[in-house]
Amino acid sequence: MTDDRPRLIAREVAFENKVWRIHRDHVRDGAGREVRDYVSLAPKAAPDSPDGAPAPVQGVAVVARDKSGRIALLRNWRHPIGRWSWELPKGFVDPGEATEAAARRELAEETRLVCPGALVALGAVAAEPSTIAGFAALYLARDCAEIAGARDAELGMGRIAFFDDEAARALERAGDIFDSLTLVGLARARETG
Repeated sequence: MTDDRPRLIAREVAFENKVWRIHRDHVRDGAGREVRDYVSLAPKAAPDSPDGAPAPVQGVAVVARDKSGRIALLRNWRHPIGRWSWELPKGFVDPGEATEAAARRELAEETRLVCPGALVALGAVAAEPSTIAGFAALYLARDCAEIAGARDAELGMGRIAFFDDEAARALERAGDIFDSLTLVGLARARETG
């Protein structure tokens, strides 16, 4: 059996900003088929290995439940699609940071929520593996409470609100939750309890 998976032949940086690096890759498979302008997007904090593969987990998303079991969601404006979306708190893992520590940090920065107990790992998700080089680790946090202070003021980040499970399902059915990390995170949290 031959190995027909595409392999990286050459890579150039087409664009980068403070967070992302967009690559223009030349890839070829064992049958000789090739693409010279394959686009891949990778967080800059994730070092590339010699074969072009990224570090496995660069992001985190947290299903945060308050003491009454309600789920914290953020109302975010997503410029590329021109829509508001209800989403889980999420963000990038800093270089050298453990994923659980990143989950707690992002949760506190975006929502001002802290959760005293251990986080429950809900696995990882590749949000768009045909283009984005990396995975996001999902966590469930329980008994979260707000702390004083201002939330990080990120472009497009709107208000935080709490929803019981039925209200969150209604948002999903209405199409107001469509982010893949949020949908998978909510489904896995329901399975976990």
